[in-house]
Amino acid sequence: MGQASASPALGKLHYLTEEYKPYNFTGEDGSPSGFAIELLHQVWQKTGTPPQEISILPWARGYYLLTQKPNVVLFATARTEARDPLFKWACPIGYAEIVLMGLASHPLKIARLEDAQQHTIGAVRADVGEQLLLNSGFDEQKIMTANRLPQALRMLTSGRVDLISSNKATLMDLIQAQQLDPAQFEVRWVLSSEQFCFAFSHPVDDALVKEFQHGLTQVLASSEFQRIQHKYFPVP
Repeated sequence: MGQASASPALGKLHYLTEEYKPYNFTGEDGSPSGFAIELLHQVWQKTGTPPQEISILPWARGYYLLTQKPNVVLFATARTEARDPLFKWACPIGYAEIVLMGLASHPLKIARLEDAQQHTIGAVRADVGEQLLLNSGFDEQKIMTANRLPQALRMLTSGRVDLISSNKATLMDLIQAQQLDPAQFEVRWVLSSEQFCFAFSHPVDDALVKEFQHGLTQVLASSEFQRIQHKYFPVP
């Protein structure tokens, strides 16, 4: 029945994401999978929107399109203070702890954030991990950027950088997926805790963002949400 009152406009947006487990990634069958993807499908159901194509791109490309095109939705996007006025938002997909992680075998003394400025740091280009460092006055020359997180992790394990800056849960997921020993890695500093959200290009109509948010809020209150959460974030 919801179809009749549905706004077709949510089907006119371009939905972009990246490889960022467990939120969004290419599944074994080649189609987009993950926690945020399943949430999005639920939102489409609640708003009577037929399933749309989801493009998986390197983060910097998706972020560029979000800033340049009038009808883009990019997720899961950390809603930082600096980004907040640039886009429109539907929240939350979840919460992210953005950390500086190093190797246990390479002890670094970081008593305050400024101490990290003397070290080389790997980050994904245009990711919240890089942007938080730049906003904190870190020297661009000291930040080595990668297109995707596995590249940044390789920089750390090969000794090209001293630290990497990213979401802790995604890093731990990647470390396990690559069959590395989690005990070899240590969080050296917590940069911030942020909400992960759906970010909309600024020209997207407020009413449309509101409709999406209403659908998301309904999903978050549903038993289906509990099921999806337990699937991707099992309680130990």
